[in-house]
Amino acid sequence: MQGSNQFKQALLESLLLELQKPGVVASRKMGFHGTKHAIRIAADAALVNVRGAGATRWSQTMQTAVELGNRRHLTPSAKSASGKTILRRCHRLRRPRMAVRARACGSTGVLARAFVRKRTTVMKRIVPGVEKLDDECTLLSETLDYAVCLRAQVDVMQLLVRALQAAKP
Repeated sequence: MQGSNQFKQALLESLLLELQKPGVVASRKMGFHGTKHAIRIAADAALVNVRGAGATRWSQTMQTAVELGNRRHLTPSAKSASGKTILRRCHRLRRPRMAVRARACGSTGVLARAFVRKRTTVMKRIVPGVEKLDDECTLLSETLDYAVCLRAQVDVMQLLVRALQAAKP
C-alpha cells in the first residue's frame, strides 16, 4: 500500500506542475470543453511522467498523444466508447444463457475460447497501444497496469476537487 501512496503523491505533484504550465488552464478565453480537454491532457501527461514513457506500451502511446496534444490517438478506432457503452457491453452477456448454449452445443471449450477472444478484443479497444498485441499474458499485464494507474489518477483528481471545494468560502 505504501508504494501506491508514493505513486499517488508523485502523480499529484506532476499533475499540479502540468496544470501550472502557461496556457493549460489559465486562459479565461477557454470555454468549458477547452478547459476540460486541457485538464485531460495535463492528467495524461502527469500519468506518463510518473509511470515513465517507456515503461509500458500504453504509456508510450499516451506519450505520443500528449506530445500531439490530442486524446483521439489513445483509442484505436475513430469511435471511442463512452462509459455507458462499456457498462452495457459488460452486462450484455449473462452467465445462465451461456450455460444453456454450452449444453445445447455440447462443447464448453469452444464457447470458452470465443468468450476469451471477445474479451481480449474489448481489452484491446480500451487500453491504448495494445491493438496489435497477440500475447494474452502481456495484454493482461498491460491492462492491469493501465487500470491501476487510472484508478490512482481518479483518486488524485478527486482529492484535488475536494481540496478546491473546501477552499471555496
